[in-house]
Amino acid sequence: MTKPVLRITLFALLCLALSFPVGAAKQKPAKVTTTKFGADTLTVDPQAREIRVTTTVLKDCSQPSVCDWGRRFQAFFGSKDGKMAPFFIFSTEVNRTAIDKGIKSVGIKSQRQIPMTEVKQRSGLKSTTQKDDYLDGDPILVSVRWKKDGKTVEVPLEGLIEEKITVDGNDVIKPYTPHFVYHGTAEAINFASGCIVCPSGCNGGIIADNSLPLKETKNYYRFDWSKMPAPGTKVEVVLKSF
Repeated sequence: MTKPVLRITLFALLCLALSFPVGAAKQKPAKVTTTKFGADTLTVDPQAREIRVTTTVLKDCSQPSVCDWGRRFQAFFGSKDGKMAPFFIFSTEVNRTAIDKGIKSVGIKSQRQIPMTEVKQRSGLKSTTQKDDYLDGDPILVSVRWKKDGKTVEVPLEGLIEEKITVDGNDVIKPYTPHFVYHGTAEAINFASGCIVCPSGCNGGIIADNSLPLKETKNYYRFDWSKMPAPGTKVEVVLKSF
C-alpha cells in the first residue's frame, strides 16, 4: 500500500471512530428509584418501563362490584387521600400525583384527554359516538403481585374480576376484557378523586378502560375472592407499557 493510500485509509478510519458517541458503549441503564409514602412505596423502573406501587387489599361489601355484581365509575385502584377512597379495592398511601409523574417519567404518554366541560356531549355509546369520545393513550398492563405460601404470585387485574353483560335480554357472565390506557386527565385538571385505574372510560382518574367510550357503565363487575389476595394483604400493583 502506498503512503498516500495509507494516509487516506487511516483518515477514513479516524472519521468513522469519531462518528460514534463518546462513551456510548459504557452508557449506564436508567436508575431504578424507590420512594416511601407512609406505609407504602413507589418504585419507578425506566428500563422495564413500569412502575410498582405497594397497596393494601380492602373488602367493603357495601361498595359496588366488591362482593356482588355492580356498576361503577370509581376506580378499582386508587390513592387513599382521594375523595373516592371508600370505593377502592386496592388502596395506597402513595399520592396520585407522584404515580402520574412516575408513569410519564418512564416514557408512557397520554394521547387524548377529555375535560369535565365535555362530559355531557361525549358520554355513552350512541349512534353519534366518534373517536374523540374515547379517552386514549399508551396501553397499560395492570397486574397484581403478592406473596403466597412463600412464592410470588402475579395476576393480571382482569384475571381477578368477572364481567356481566346483557345479550338478547339475558345476562351473560364473561371474562373481563378491558383495554387499559394512560390518559392522565384527572391530574391535568386537578380532579381530587384519588382514582388511578378505572373500570370505565372515566376521566376522573388517570388510567381507564377505553374499550367503551366516556362514562359508559352498562356492564357489571364482581371481584372473585377465590382468586384475590386476602383482605389486609399488602400487594404490589404493577403498571407497565410496551
